[in-house]
Amino acid sequence: MKLVSFNIDIDPIDCYFDIHGLKTEKTTDDPVFSKGVVRFLDLFEKHGIKATFFVTASNLSENSRKVLKMISEKGHEIGNHTCSHDYRLTLLDRDEIKSEIRKNHDLIKEISGYSCTGFRSPGYNMSDDVISILKEEEYLYDSSFFPSPMYYLAKWLIIKIKRLRKRISRSIIYSMMDCIGRKEPYQLGKSIRETDTDSSFLELPITTVTPIGLPLIGTSAIVFPEFIYNLMLRLSLRSDYINFEAHGIDLCKVEDDEKLMQLKDFQPDLKHSLERKITRFEKLIDHYKLNGYEFRTLKEITEIHRSGARS
Repeated sequence: MKLVSFNIDIDPIDCYFDIHGLKTEKTTDDPVFSKGVVRFLDLFEKHGIKATFFVTASNLSENSRKVLKMISEKGHEIGNHTCSHDYRLTLLDRDEIKSEIRKNHDLIKEISGYSCTGFRSPGYNMSDDVISILKEEEYLYDSSFFPSPMYYLAKWLIIKIKRLRKRISRSIIYSMMDCIGRKEPYQLGKSIRETDTDSSFLELPITTVTPIGLPLIGTSAIVFPEFIYNLMLRLSLRSDYINFEAHGIDLCKVEDDEKLMQLKDFQPDLKHSLERKITRFEKLIDHYKLNGYEFRTLKEITEIHRSGARS
């Protein structure tokens, strides 16, 4: 069975100011929810697929709460993306980590009625404590592992360059070793790179291609030249498992909000038209459908693996 998941990280817009070391006032009505996520919902409805949305549910406006509820009502999966989207989650003490996960879990359930069973950490950073707590909270899977040396090197360089320019990014790299490991789902042990065949808790890595881990994610789908994007799609067919991660901001345009206009010079995907973004995502959906893949939520993929039904 060939499986593909289209999943969306709904990072609050203020997080992008944190990444780029920019100051901003707190957002009251987040365009990532009101514009980007709504467009993703329309895209998925048009193509008849269900997706997974990883949500940070604290400080949501009334409008954003309606969108979150809409995600559940339309039959999509909601995953836990922590309460405050703190990039330094792995540096917190155990009780603070547990609070970040539990509070967000409870908020999502209160607003949407959905009880999360999957998790993605801010910035893809994972630690033994986070994994242990997720298992204690009876989560079914994590999807934070990003096996891309290319991405981690680029992230490290960008953080250093921003620091030289006196803009301190709040993004971190917990461990450079986290870019090395398996690309297929595996039963997760105590650390992000450890396999435990007795564990029922799964790791679902984000998809990369080539030995250097060229990342097949929303940003690359949007900004890479078309011939490279086409090559990545073809290379990805070597695997029967595709975990395509995008972000809510990927379907925003700068005209949607003043804050997006402020981010235009720092956020590469905002330099491209909404038409280009939708076209690139529709190409991905059609590509996998034509090659015999089934679109499933990450929870469904987890359940297939746990039941041993995958062939």
